[in-house]
Amino acid sequence: MKSKALLLSKSDQYHKLETLGSLIMEWAKDLNVEFTVSHEMDAVKKLRDFDICLLCITTTHVSDEEEQSLMDFVRSGKGLFAFHSASVIDEKNIGYIDLIGARFVKHSPYHEFQVNIVDTSHPITKGIKDFKVSDELYILDREPKDADILMTASWENKDHPMLYVKKYGDGKVIYNAMGHDEGSFTKPEYSQLTFQVIDWLIS
Repeated sequence: MKSKALLLSKSDQYHKLETLGSLIMEWAKDLNVEFTVSHEMDAVKKLRDFDICLLCITTTHVSDEEEQSLMDFVRSGKGLFAFHSASVIDEKNIGYIDLIGARFVKHSPYHEFQVNIVDTSHPITKGIKDFKVSDELYILDREPKDADILMTASWENKDHPMLYVKKYGDGKVIYNAMGHDEGSFTKPEYSQLTFQVIDWLIS
């Protein structure tokens, strides 16, 4: 039986997230997963039939019902994979921030930077070596609590998490800070990473 994934992808004036959503489905075509695509955040109110949820959307604000549905979904043992601007959220959405692990506060100018693999033992990073992307380097408001940081990048003499995994209840959360546009999407390491995250979540 195929795993069922809800893929939320919605572009905005800054991010080509529907392009990313289409690419994710292409990259994952050899996995045993069936995607349902939505462009509206309120789709997360009905997660009961899904095994994983992918957020390729600039959240900004989520309603109490949307927040609670996501929290309950992951707590029950399901998986959440959040990309880039999914961490752009109102500071009042405390539950959502706790779920994702941190909140976006600012980013570097768009530039090329090196992504360093700091945990090579995890199935998500298997076979991936340090690589370069052109992107906004996202700065988060906190170190994600109880997270396994798998990748970092340096800006202003400090290392910042680029990808981490964390437990939430009985479920798993993965946050990938990269993904502004083709400066990340076209990197083979990015597509391999996305494939391996989804494979890990449905395994």
